[in-house]
Amino acid sequence: MIEVLIAMAIFAIGFVAVGSMVLSTTRNNTAGNIITIATMRAREKMEYLKTLPIQQMETQCAEDFEPERLNGIFKRVCEISASFSETVKIIEVTVSWNRLGQNRQVVLRTLTRGNGA
Repeated sequence: MIEVLIAMAIFAIGFVAVGSMVLSTTRNNTAGNIITIATMRAREKMEYLKTLPIQQMETQCAEDFEPERLNGIFKRVCEISASFSETVKIIEVTVSWNRLGQNRQVVLRTLTRGNGA
């Protein structure tokens, strides 16, 4: 009888360990998926802006003054700023969200000459 109780205790400890590992893995996968989606949303906007002429880029970001709401979770904001040359601009796209009471964000920056260059 004691052997059965000891075996059950060992099984229970192992079962709890496996259960906590599954929960941790699920939580980490969810966080990774959210970061991937946010990065893709930022890249999507950045690639779109890079195809425009520089003047239209600035207008497009000015029109997006109100942050875009994506899927009700993400907020996307873009900013065009001057760089070392008048023909080259810096594009910065920020996608932010709140998860488990913590604010998170992905920021992508690039240089462009506009028109896909």
